[in-house]
Amino acid sequence: MAITWDLEITPINISTFEASIVATRTDSEDIDNPKVYIVHRAKIQTPAEQLAVGQEIRAKHLAALAATAAVEAFVAETEAAGKQYLEELE
Repeated sequence: MAITWDLEITPINISTFEASIVATRTDSEDIDNPKVYIVHRAKIQTPAEQLAVGQEIRAKHLAALAATAAVEAFVAETEAAGKQYLEELE
């Protein structure tokens, strides 16, 4: 499994080092389902500002993983309950 991240930086204001950033995460095991995260406006002049953007993108990725896990758990639990109910009626 190989994970790659591609960043596309679009300058908004060169004098203030502001940019829009699109980060795309691709998993070699699910290449047709890349995850895309956007930071609409960020200052990226200093290493600290660049680190903050990286942390924001990582936080967005972790939130998306948590949301997906919550949906999957809900579906699995609901399917199991429905299956049990219907089979008890047989």
